[in-house]
Amino acid sequence: MTIRHSTDDDVRHVGITENDMLSGGLSEHALLRIVTENARVGLVIVSRERRYTYANGTYAELLALAVENLVGKRLEDVLAGVYEEQVRPRLDRAFAGERVDYELHRPSATGERFYSVRYEPTIVDGTVAYVVVVIIDITERRQTQTDSSRFAAIVATSDDAIISKDLSGDITSWNAGAERLFGYAATEMVGASIMQLIPDERRDEELEILAKIRRNESVRHFETQRRRKDGRLIDVSVTASPIRDEVGRVIGVSKVARDISDRKAVEQALRLERDRAQRYLDAADVILLALDNAGNITLINRKGCDILGRGEAELLGRPWIDTCLPARVRDTMTQKFNHLVSGDVRLVENLIVTKSGDERLIEWRNSVLHDDFGNVIGTLSSGTDNTERNNAIEALRVAEERMRFALENAGVGIWDQDYATGVARVSDICLAHHGMTPGTFGGTFDAFIEAVHPEDRAHLTDTIKQAIASGGDFSAEFRALWPDGTVRWLSNTGRIQRGDHGEPIRGVGISMDITARRSLEAQYHQAQKMEAVGRLAGGVAHDFNNLLTGILGYCQLVLGDLAPGSPLRNDIEQIQKAGESAAGLTRQLLAFSRKQVIEPTLLDLNVVIGNMRGLLARVIGEDVRIVFKFRPGLAAVTADAGQMEQVIMNLAVNARDAMPGGGTIVIETANVQLDAEYARTHFAAKPGRYVALTISDTGSGMPAEVKDRLFEPFFTTKEIGKGTGLGLATVHGIVTRSDGSINVQSELGVGTTFTIYLPCSESSAVAAGPAPGGERQRSKGETVLLVEDAEGLRTLIKRILERQGYGVLVASSAGEALELFERHTTIDLVLTDVIMPGGNGAELTRRLVAQRPDIRVVHMSGYTEDAITHQGVLQEGIDFLQKPFTSEALGRKLREVLDR
Repeated sequence: MTIRHSTDDDVRHVGITENDMLSGGLSEHALLRIVTENARVGLVIVSRERRYTYANGTYAELLALAVENLVGKRLEDVLAGVYEEQVRPRLDRAFAGERVDYELHRPSATGERFYSVRYEPTIVDGTVAYVVVVIIDITERRQTQTDSSRFAAIVATSDDAIISKDLSGDITSWNAGAERLFGYAATEMVGASIMQLIPDERRDEELEILAKIRRNESVRHFETQRRRKDGRLIDVSVTASPIRDEVGRVIGVSKVARDISDRKAVEQALRLERDRAQRYLDAADVILLALDNAGNITLINRKGCDILGRGEAELLGRPWIDTCLPARVRDTMTQKFNHLVSGDVRLVENLIVTKSGDERLIEWRNSVLHDDFGNVIGTLSSGTDNTERNNAIEALRVAEERMRFALENAGVGIWDQDYATGVARVSDICLAHHGMTPGTFGGTFDAFIEAVHPEDRAHLTDTIKQAIASGGDFSAEFRALWPDGTVRWLSNTGRIQRGDHGEPIRGVGISMDITARRSLEAQYHQAQKMEAVGRLAGGVAHDFNNLLTGILGYCQLVLGDLAPGSPLRNDIEQIQKAGESAAGLTRQLLAFSRKQVIEPTLLDLNVVIGNMRGLLARVIGEDVRIVFKFRPGLAAVTADAGQMEQVIMNLAVNARDAMPGGGTIVIETANVQLDAEYARTHFAAKPGRYVALTISDTGSGMPAEVKDRLFEPFFTTKEIGKGTGLGLATVHGIVTRSDGSINVQSELGVGTTFTIYLPCSESSAVAAGPAPGGERQRSKGETVLLVEDAEGLRTLIKRILERQGYGVLVASSAGEALELFERHTTIDLVLTDVIMPGGNGAELTRRLVAQRPDIRVVHMSGYTEDAITHQGVLQEGIDFLQKPFTSEALGRKLREVLDR
């Protein structure tokens, strides 16, 4: 293969010679030269000496090189800025026979440029003699990718709801702003119909929008209502735009929605007050006239219109002096008006001209109108006698006061920043948002920033600076730091007004306290985290139940067979203790994750706690004094007695551990009423009647960072080996499952108080707790049908029952159990697992009872999501044995059922 070296002249002019001409046209070589020189990609041939042997014009243009100087030159000299780092290593690989593809980035006069480069080795006589380089400018493509990524980030982080849907109305994308606004997660809405959000009375409106988009007609910005997930209607501002494919066809709709409910409420209040004020003005028997600072009419009542003989539409926005005064008095009245807006308020007599040309002499009493910050915004004039004038002005004052009241009642503060003077003004509501009283604000932007939490000042300042630079609106959420140390969350929305030359003139905006909303959001996120961890913990605990049942059961069998002095007894007992500890740990995990089977009964907590006095005294020890304060006539609650004992014991032990040097624990009960205000700031609480169980100590207390993580599973401040971190997580799971809530108050060096609120029950039939189990565990000659699919457990339970004197028939499935039941009429009790392949225990029970209504059945399970429970609560009339269990517990349960 021969490669012809190009000359400078060839590179510049393609260099077609007579030798390139053939009969009837160009030679193949000439055609190739034309193609390479006119290609929109750079082409280069590099020799083993790393020198250019050929370079087309496009290559030189792309890299801004002098093409006539390339051939024969070393790449190291021409590409000095990028050669060592980007070019040479890859060129070495190409001369080693490897095809190399990469991106080259190189600075240029217009900014950094990006190129797609391929090195193609050319083999001559078995050796790579040349490398052909192909280079394409991909700068614009990279920029497009960057712009797309930036746009996606904006959509993802936008506070507005940004939704896309196809032309049938099915949602195809749903951003985080939409989740916050409408309450639905993206997983719930993507693929669903947009009609899910549309109130029935507005469905035609939505269908018309879709029809316009399909017809490629424009859809203007509009305001409407949408329905949230919780059923509440909200006012929204919506912008709809078509989505087009690469050929311009409309394939969907993009919508941006913003919650304007608060604005609508304020606008409605202001509109009502303005209408009311206008009615007052129209009822007045005087002319009432308002002018802005330029002398244009902004308000005129019916009396004025009647006297002038003109309609309101003919007057509003028109210059008063030029429109309604005779020409001979206009200059004089202009001077008087200028004095008036400067603060020189006095009586003025002048002539006005009616539409018919009549002149009338009016005596005016004038006043200057100010906004909430004292700025002059115009004048108000009234005519006729003093009585009528005073009534009209009073009516206007009342209307203004009511508008101000509407803003204050909505909790909206107002601020104003004059950039020419540096003076900042704030309303009393705005002062209250920052914990200030009237007269304590410094009146500058710096004074305002001083009232912001130090950690939020830089972000808020940057947000406002960006708005000043762009002349647009801004919105920010930040914390206000009150003089007494209180921290409140505020939402601040503002608008920057600019002058003729783009300079900032004035900033105005509103402030709202959103502390309660932020608190509820934080509690909601914590609840989500606890729920996720709970699902994991519950799943892990379930898997251990069958294993632990086998471990504990076989330990008891072996211990029963060993002689009292056997050297193996201690080892087996240690295994048994470890199994019992593991069983206790799984019970804690199940209680925390709300996946433990519970048997709720009506309880009097005074009785439950009273029965625990002796146990609490032994566990807590003599160094800690326990004080009981029981509320007489305590209402009943519906809960699992054993779990309530577990809650009380866990909290009491925690209190004891917080007082290593001794102290006092107070356990107190009370009937309480939680109101809507409490529920508004506590995510898990609902208004209503509750029984409050309070356990407080005089211990060391806890810092805020510990309190925030108090109920997280496996979080503990105790040293290794002293705690699992499941005690308080278990308490949280039990209380939550009982429809209750927990409030914690703690102060370092003072102590900690846990208050548990459990809903009052309407019934009065109260039980003190579970009835104690009988001591008799032996059989009276009964026969038990055992149904268990796990072979190891089936063998173990059969041996335990036979040792207790029972006759035992075993089945590994529901079908096998039915066959045995039909053959053996002497079966007294069926002991069945709930979850089995080929049919569950609950269905088996229904079929057996249908044949023999008097048959006794005991269900056993380590799961809660099965056929005998509803959300973990045992169904009424079901006899149940929770895995893992001991041989004694099994014997007691069977005797309890058989002796009933």
